[in-house]
Amino acid sequence: MSLLPAPLAPVRPAFLTRVTPVARLTAGMTWLVAAIVTLDPAVPTRLVVAAVVALVLWSGLPLRRIPGRLAPLGLAILSLTVFSILLSGSNADRSIAALVELGPIRITGPAVSAGLAIGLRVVVIGLTTLLVFGPSDPTRLADSLVQQWHAPDRFAYGTLAALRVAPILAGDWAVISAARRLRGIQPRGAVGRTRDLGDRLLVMLVSSIRRAERLALAMDARGFDSGIRRTHFRELRVGWRDLLTVAVALAVAAAALVLPR
Repeated sequence: MSLLPAPLAPVRPAFLTRVTPVARLTAGMTWLVAAIVTLDPAVPTRLVVAAVVALVLWSGLPLRRIPGRLAPLGLAILSLTVFSILLSGSNADRSIAALVELGPIRITGPAVSAGLAIGLRVVVIGLTTLLVFGPSDPTRLADSLVQQWHAPDRFAYGTLAALRVAPILAGDWAVISAARRLRGIQPRGAVGRTRDLGDRLLVMLVSSIRRAERLALAMDARGFDSGIRRTHFRELRVGWRDLLTVAVALAVAAAALVLPR
C-alpha cells in the first residue's frame, strides 16, 4: 500500500493530453511573461479566466481533486495579497484618498490594485503549472525536452530520476517514523525531540546516499554517460495540436495585455 496520495494525473483523454509537454511549456511561459510585465490586475484576471476554462474543458484532470491540491497555495495567495495591501507605500501618501481608514491602518486604491495584481499573478502561476505538467507524466516531459529542445540526456533524465526519488524519500520518512514508534521511542521535551529529529535525518541521509549510488550505477549501465548518440523508444513529433496550442496561448496573452479594462 502506498503511503503517499495518488498523483494528480489525467482521468480521461483530452486535448492537452495529446499535446507534447514542450508545446505546453512554451504556451505556459507566454502566459507567465504576460502576467509579470504589467502591474494592471486586469491582465492576470483575464489569464486566470482563460486558465480555468482550459483546465475544465481540455486538461482531462480530475476536477474534484484540484481544490484540495491548491488549498495550500490559496492560503499563501491570501496572506501575500493582504500583506501587500497593508504594507504598500501608497498607503502613507496623504494626497491619495483612502478607501479604508481605521486607526493607524490606512488603505488606498493603488494599494488594493497592487496587492490584487500580486495575488492574481500567483494564481496564474499555480493554474499554468497544472496545465503544463498535469496532463502528462514526467517521463514524457523528459523525452520531449531531449527530442524537441535537444536538452542533454544527463540533465533531462537525471532531473526525471530526482523527481521520481522525491516521493520515495517521503515514504522512507514515514517508514522511519513508524519503525521508531514500533520500538517504543517516544522523545520527551525539546532536547529529546531535537535529538529524535537528528536521528531520523541521519537515517534519511544514509538511505539517500545509498539510493543515489544505485541510481548513478543504473544510469551508467544504460549508457547515459557513454557519449554515444542515443535512440529513443518513444518518438515525439511536433503536430498540429502543438502549433495550435502555442498559437492560442500567444493570442490569449496578447489579448489580455491589449484589451481595455
